[in-house]
Amino acid sequence: MELHRGREIRGRAQNVLGQMYRSGDGLPRNYGKAAKWFREAAELGDRNGQYNLGRMYQRGKEVRLDLSEAAKWFRKAALQGHRKAQYSLGILYEKGTGVSRDSKEAEKWKLKAAEQGEARAQNYCGVKYARGMEVEKNYTEAYMWLHLAATQGNRTARKNISTLKEKMTPEQISEAKQLVQEWKPKA
Repeated sequence: MELHRGREIRGRAQNVLGQMYRSGDGLPRNYGKAAKWFREAAELGDRNGQYNLGRMYQRGKEVRLDLSEAAKWFRKAALQGHRKAQYSLGILYEKGTGVSRDSKEAEKWKLKAAEQGEARAQNYCGVKYARGMEVEKNYTEAYMWLHLAATQGNRTARKNISTLKEKMTPEQISEAKQLVQEWKPKA
C-alpha cells in the first residue's frame, strides 16, 4: 500500500515539474524537460501526466507530432477518469486522427467527459440534443447541457443557450432548470 502511495506522490510531483518547465513558472521554460517529466509521471500511471504527454504529442510543438502516441496516452488517462483526456480521445475518434475513425467510440468518450463536467463535451451534448444529431431532438436536455457548460465559462455554450431559449416554451425552460439543479457529475 505504501509503495503504491509513494509511486502516486512521485507521479504527481513529476507532473507538476513538467507543468513548471512547460509554462516557465518558477523554472526556465524548457519543453524538452517538460516532456521528460510528463513521460516519467505518465509511466508511473499519473493520469495528469498521461494527459499532458498526450497533449504534447497532439500539438507537436514541444515534441514531434504523433497522433497515435497522443491517442495512446489520452486513452490511459481517460480510462482513469480524466475528463479532458476523455474528450480529447473522443475528438480523435471523431476525426479519425491517430486512431481509426469510430463514431461510437467518439460518442462514448465525449459523453463520459460531459457526465464528469467537461465543459466542451457538455456544449457538444447540448448542441447534439438541440439539433437532434443521432438522438431525438430534446430542447430540455439540450438546455441542461448547455447551461452546465455556460456556467463554467464556455462562451460557445452561452451563445448556443441564447439561441436555444428562443425556441423553448417557459415550461421547457423551467423543466430544464430543474434538471440542472439535480445534475451531479459522475465519478
